[in-house]
Amino acid sequence: MNKIRVGYDARDLFFAQTGTRTFSEELLHEIRQDPEVELVYLAPTQANSPTGMFSKAMAHLYFIYWKVVTLPRLASRANVDYLICPDYVAPFLFLGKIKTLPVFHGCNIWELPQNYNALWRLYFRFLARLGERSAHRVLTVSEFSKDRLRKVLGLHPDRIKVIPIGAKRFGSDGTMAFYRRPVDADYLLHIGVLDKRKNLPALVEAFSLLEDTSLHLVLVGGRPSKVFMDGYPEIVAKIRERGLQDRVHLVGYVSDKALPAYYSHARAYVFPSIYEGFGIPVLEAYRYGLPLAASSISSLPEVVGAGGLLFDPADVGAMAKVIGRLLRLDEKESAALRAGQREVLKRFNWPHAWREIKEVMHG
Repeated sequence: MNKIRVGYDARDLFFAQTGTRTFSEELLHEIRQDPEVELVYLAPTQANSPTGMFSKAMAHLYFIYWKVVTLPRLASRANVDYLICPDYVAPFLFLGKIKTLPVFHGCNIWELPQNYNALWRLYFRFLARLGERSAHRVLTVSEFSKDRLRKVLGLHPDRIKVIPIGAKRFGSDGTMAFYRRPVDADYLLHIGVLDKRKNLPALVEAFSLLEDTSLHLVLVGGRPSKVFMDGYPEIVAKIRERGLQDRVHLVGYVSDKALPAYYSHARAYVFPSIYEGFGIPVLEAYRYGLPLAASSISSLPEVVGAGGLLFDPADVGAMAKVIGRLLRLDEKESAALRAGQREVLKRFNWPHAWREIKEVMHG
């Protein structure tokens, strides 16, 4: 039996942060384990994160050249059957018989224009649409994202396949008592790049309204590379405004090796984002059995399911009330949420995601 040759555009691994990087790392792991598939890893010979205005402009131009010229030619020379592009944009020239599968993680580039450079949005949308029109199928990560792709970009729903992606696999599930406690106090946890759409100033304000003044808040994650998306100044300003310098911890980037310590010792996880194409941290929190409260908009209700509580991210008072309720759950309520979390994790996982992608290939 001939193996399916699957090309993977790995360029984004040099630049992506959080969710999109997790997608590639975890999906590549699944593909490598599949005896029916031969993985062809396609990446630039050199790729460095841009540091100044000129280097960023050159990086954007190189991105276009990579997608339009270099990537399809490499894929053709490698004689791949399918080409997975995890960063929205698939080639549309020089493909021959290659079938492309672009992955759309959401529509935030179009629906949150204030967070992105106008020129970048223009040509990114142009390339994404051209690639989508010639694609075998379009992959996305939630029913919410599928609906937004249909409404915002005009994609026909029959061309969109939702794949049930999973949590990032690091450490072990369950209790991790042997990990050193990162903060010497009970704390709420949020993990993710300090992007404006994460709504973290509102979380800080809601945290300031909680009755338990011994509780701390830990925000794990670095600043985004794009200045338009950087929410760090507003977060710091809100911490100072509320006098929480001693109780809110901005710990910056934390390696995958160290993340289990933060999850395993947290009192609860809070996810106040105003826009998520999926929300992988929800599943990571579930793997550690953490009580969770999350935003009631975008894809999050779909991912949270019956495993957590929801709040309106625009209503700080409501957010504080739901967090307070989360912290007061009795054993019966906690057990019901944990059961809901287990059901969610049965549905959203990487082996399931890869099986769904293979169905698209065989369909």
